[in-house]
Amino acid sequence: MRPTALCASLLTAATRSLALTTTTTPYTRLVSSSTKMVDYRELTNQLVTKMKQEDDLRNKAYDRSWELNAALIRVEMAHEEVLSSPDKKELISTLEKEEETLDELFRETALSPSYYNNIVHNPSGDDEITTIHERAPRRGNIDYKMESYARYKAVRYYLQTENDGLLLSPNAPCFSGARNILTDEEYLGGACIGLCHDLSKIAVSRASNAMSDPTAVQFVQDARDTVSNILQELLEFDWRNSPLRRKYDSTKYALKQLETVLYELSVAGALGGHGHDSLNSEEEGGPKTKRIKVADENNGDEKGEGKDVEMEKSALDTFKQEIAEVKERMDHRDKLRETLIKTSRDSQKAAKNSIFAMHRGNTKSAVQLLLDCENSVRNDLLPIVKEEPTLRGGSFSNVLEEYVEGKLFYCWLHGNGGEESGDTNNNDKPAGKILTFDEITLPITVDEYIGGLCDLTGEIGRFAVARGTVRDKESVKICLETSKNIYMAIRMAGKLTLFHKLLSKIIRDLAP
Repeated sequence: MRPTALCASLLTAATRSLALTTTTTPYTRLVSSSTKMVDYRELTNQLVTKMKQEDDLRNKAYDRSWELNAALIRVEMAHEEVLSSPDKKELISTLEKEEETLDELFRETALSPSYYNNIVHNPSGDDEITTIHERAPRRGNIDYKMESYARYKAVRYYLQTENDGLLLSPNAPCFSGARNILTDEEYLGGACIGLCHDLSKIAVSRASNAMSDPTAVQFVQDARDTVSNILQELLEFDWRNSPLRRKYDSTKYALKQLETVLYELSVAGALGGHGHDSLNSEEEGGPKTKRIKVADENNGDEKGEGKDVEMEKSALDTFKQEIAEVKERMDHRDKLRETLIKTSRDSQKAAKNSIFAMHRGNTKSAVQLLLDCENSVRNDLLPIVKEEPTLRGGSFSNVLEEYVEGKLFYCWLHGNGGEESGDTNNNDKPAGKILTFDEITLPITVDEYIGGLCDLTGEIGRFAVARGTVRDKESVKICLETSKNIYMAIRMAGKLTLFHKLLSKIIRDLAP
């Protein structure tokens, strides 16, 4: 139940109950006046430590992200100085030092456990545990900086003269080490899609000087061929709706811009239009295009031309093979995702139905449904999430939040009675017990616990309405006090900024 609906139902029940007489019925006293209510200060203390630990790690990740961004900017500025200065020797030395610092900073980030959300394999959150799953999601926005790093490296590698426009492999030394620095998604987003956009921008700049730069036309044509090859390989992927899908959609515009530049060069005469073919002729110093190189294999330096073509084909075949391996891994993860989503529906439904059963007073059915949900999480969902930790959010998180709500409501009604033991409170007397974060046996996050705790107040509100219909004034007051204490605990912990009007409404409506 959402906070607005909770507030309405709970306060309606409380208002009605406060106007009732003390007439009793056989089912009036579900909660005795001696029941110990949960205190919001106690709940706050339990949450603050966990929240502070998570917030500290998140802030640390954002600080490191800023450092990574600053290092990338310094290297890019050093490159610009090298290109614009006539005295390059000293500047090249500075550039090399900046690049070494950049590589070391990104490598250190990739190896540090504190920059990963490793809750699936390390529920305690202990930073001393150095074993990090290779697919553990990064904290903060470090993944975007890793993608920018891959983009920078791919562009510089492509522009190096000795590489002759080759593409940077995902297994390149700068991306390898004790663990892979990049994920497949970061490589595709940076070293492939990002490269396409940068080549498009560089081609426009080079084309503006085509009449004085004999290599400009060749560069634009090579860039067009490279972007076309990348786009052709990316077309084989079955993209789902995600940031990477949207980035892929933008790649066709980079190719379109390169083709437009080539057309405009042709109209201007740089490609032979209007009788101007000086930039394509060997006599004027302009290199042959790849098409001419293939067509004229048997003319001029036949051995050299044939060797270049063979190397280009070999490099392209290697790139296609590496991209195919990336696609195979991503297809496997997509199958895991589909399996998890389908299984999560049943688990979440079981948790929700257990709550309905509790409202009906069918404790036995509620216990079984909670056990079914927990077993499904342990046996069906957790193995998938342990294999692919990036699936920790979304459907899996929703299941855990619903389970936490059901578990909290069950223990609020029946106390510490465990589902396995069957030791439940069957005398229609709620125990008022609120489970703490550490008492939930499944690996949950603080946000999932708080989400379940907020939803618990909705179930307590429904319970209050039911008790109000039988003139149980005492029970309704206790329900209201419980929800108010939960709200105060979450607000004091700093997690209820979106619901800041709820408490003021409760206080206003209860004012004498």
